[in-house]
Amino acid sequence: MKRSRWFSVTIAVMALSLVAAACGGGEESSGGGGGGGGDQLEKVPVTIYFQGALSGPASYLITPSFQAAQIRFDELNADANFPAEITLEEGDTQGSPDQAPAVVEQATTDPETVAILGPGFSGESEASGDTYEEAQIPFMTPSATATSLGEKGWEFWFRACGNDAGQGGYAGDYIASNIKPASLFVAHDKSDYGQPLAETVRDTTEKAGVEQVGFEGIETGADDFSSLISSIESSGAEALFFGGYDFDFGKIVKQARDAGLDIPLMSGDGSLSSTLIDLAGSSAENVVLIAPTNLGGGFVEKYNKEVGGEASSVPIYAGEGYDVATMIGEGIQQAREDGAENAEDIRAGIKKYFDSLVGGSFDGEAKTYSFDDKHELTADDPAALFYLYELSGGEMKPLGNAAEAIGG
Repeated sequence: MKRSRWFSVTIAVMALSLVAAACGGGEESSGGGGGGGGDQLEKVPVTIYFQGALSGPASYLITPSFQAAQIRFDELNADANFPAEITLEEGDTQGSPDQAPAVVEQATTDPETVAILGPGFSGESEASGDTYEEAQIPFMTPSATATSLGEKGWEFWFRACGNDAGQGGYAGDYIASNIKPASLFVAHDKSDYGQPLAETVRDTTEKAGVEQVGFEGIETGADDFSSLISSIESSGAEALFFGGYDFDFGKIVKQARDAGLDIPLMSGDGSLSSTLIDLAGSSAENVVLIAPTNLGGGFVEKYNKEVGGEASSVPIYAGEGYDVATMIGEGIQQAREDGAENAEDIRAGIKKYFDSLVGGSFDGEAKTYSFDDKHELTADDPAALFYLYELSGGEMKPLGNAAEAIGG
């Protein structure tokens, strides 16, 4: 998939068919952001920045959540009772922390900015969070998973997915309980995302009694992974876990299978994409992914219908992008009902609504959202926030959430 600027125009046309449903507010259990009674409030202009990789090699992992957010904001704009006109700005960073400051400056100096949907990746979140915090702009990520983000103490930040401590922990549990290898080789891409995830898997499986026979960092973006594959083969590993992204893991899968290495291969949400399928090949089997994103449920069907030919075949974080957009819309609605007239007061109202979900809950399309005092997503059974998938026959097949799949 590539970034396409015709999308916002096209989706505005499609949104006309959704006016009746949006006005009815029938899809959102917490009110739907804009069907309230009383006097109709005037629509005021507000801007929301989507920050993430909307182009570049990692855009496949972020574009679905942007597309889904645009769907939701167009629904809200088409609702005559919703008291704001939302402009969704594209803050394209290509996922790079180095490109984040320009987007952050644009967002924080725009007088109509009321919230940030993102950042999409962990590294750019690290580079952006202090500035958004200082500007007191609420920012909720649908997809950045680094555990360290929750330790920053940011009051205006929220995470709408599980983090890498959970992802790595449950990946390790799945390896130990379901794959059951005697020995494991762990590789990573040395990134702020991939290496900590790999370390968590290594530590979890080691505690479970799985012998560790390799822990190696690779040069991301390489075309030839024969050295890594030779190391895995010579180690005698019975399984591999890779912490990193699809554009590396897909090549590793293909080259491993071509070399006759048929052990189980596993990775995290950074590899859950159509790019993995394209690179690994339709014959790739015995490949498992874990991710804090739900590709099941009714929303994926809606996403595919609305986005059409531009839809991702693996719409990672699409449901979460739609749900974060809805939560921002709820905050705008409540802020306006409380008398907010300008961006500063609407920002405060969005923050107030987000804060109400600490101990409270919002039932979204992808999952139920409730946050702890660090603004991390929480649940009665945290394993239910992570989902397992198997790559088989060129398709991603759901295995259930971690609570259902591990030990099953």
